[in-house]
Amino acid sequence: MKKDNVIKLIISIVLIVVIAYLSLFGLKIGEKTIIKSIKEIKTGLDISGGVTIVYQANADDGTEISQEDLKKSETVIKKRLEAKNIFDYIVRSDVSTSQIYVEIPANTDDTSKDPLSAVEGLDKTAKIEFRDPDGNVLLAGDDIKSAKYSEDPIDNTGLPSPHVVLTFSDEGTKKFAEATANLVGKTLSIYLDDEEITAPVVNEKIESSTAIITMGTGTYSEKKTQAEEYAMLIDSGTLPFNLSVVSKEYVGPYVGQKALEVSIEAGIVALIIICLVMIVCYRLPGVVSSIALIAYVAIVLLIMSSTGISLTLPGIAGLILSAGMAVDANVIIFERFKEELRNKLSPTKAFEKSFKAAMAAVVDGNVTTFAVAILLYIFGTGPVKGFGIVLAVGVVVSLFTAVVVTKFILKQILPLGAKHVSLFGIKKEAK
Repeated sequence: MKKDNVIKLIISIVLIVVIAYLSLFGLKIGEKTIIKSIKEIKTGLDISGGVTIVYQANADDGTEISQEDLKKSETVIKKRLEAKNIFDYIVRSDVSTSQIYVEIPANTDDTSKDPLSAVEGLDKTAKIEFRDPDGNVLLAGDDIKSAKYSEDPIDNTGLPSPHVVLTFSDEGTKKFAEATANLVGKTLSIYLDDEEITAPVVNEKIESSTAIITMGTGTYSEKKTQAEEYAMLIDSGTLPFNLSVVSKEYVGPYVGQKALEVSIEAGIVALIIICLVMIVCYRLPGVVSSIALIAYVAIVLLIMSSTGISLTLPGIAGLILSAGMAVDANVIIFERFKEELRNKLSPTKAFEKSFKAAMAAVVDGNVTTFAVAILLYIFGTGPVKGFGIVLAVGVVVSLFTAVVVTKFILKQILPLGAKHVSLFGIKKEAK
């Protein structure tokens, strides 16, 4: 029995070490990056600097640009940025000049650190139209509910085929069925910003609520890039007016890399102090808690590097807050553990009882914080949204490490002879 506990303990420790190694150094096989390292975590505008773009709104009919139209344009641009996995943006407008200002960090693009590559397509109107051979518009953007990228096989080859899946509204579905019924044997052309992107021949009436836009000739990579751009533009919606670029300029970081280095150093020092305090106060459980805290840091860094979540100064605050919650959860559990030991329960029984008793308080606190983080992500913008998503990830991971990891490791250690109460931070006289 003890042998099984030892094996499980060794495996868990080795697993944590592997995760920590991967979070720090990543994993490459040949030239292909499987897991990104900590150095490849994206940083926000406040750390790495970035680019500021000024767009001028221009109405085709020369009418005055309203505040409502500018806000709609802000929403469209934000959707396009988020589709590019950019969340720490700043988008604002000035009704007096009819201009829209966009700020994004320098390292938002996975393939290039040039931030200008990340703003490609933001100023496109994205007016989509379905036209008959005579040029009559049969369906438009208002008839489309959503547009999603897909590469599921669409032919008999079974090979991935980049394409865009359009989902029509109820009214759009009716129009599409009517259009295809009237155009059997003819072409139904799809235009984006008055440029024809595909013109399939209609073979039969189609009553489905979806349609597929296939890509033309080119390599798989070219088709993928094109399909992703089309999906992003169509799904984000149509701009109410044309946008022209007034200026593009690089901006320096608000705080800079030095601030990031200082924050990392402070975080390491704080981590060490927390571990020492936990060990001094709770002895063996404190050691286990420190291991779990290291696992928390490693998992969060791994998630951030793998998902492309940008690290900003508010995000760092979110990580610190969630780390504090992980420690707080362990403090609640361990204090209850010590109380049960003082009541003359064996370490194993005290362990089980303390975890059950403390779970409600621990879960309630984390769920509440998680709910707040989600609200910040949904309703916040720019750095606030970034803080929300980092906090949400941190809370989930901290709850996992503080409860599951800590409990599992302690469950393997206790049967190995850890019976003396002094191992759990209780003085002899307290027996």
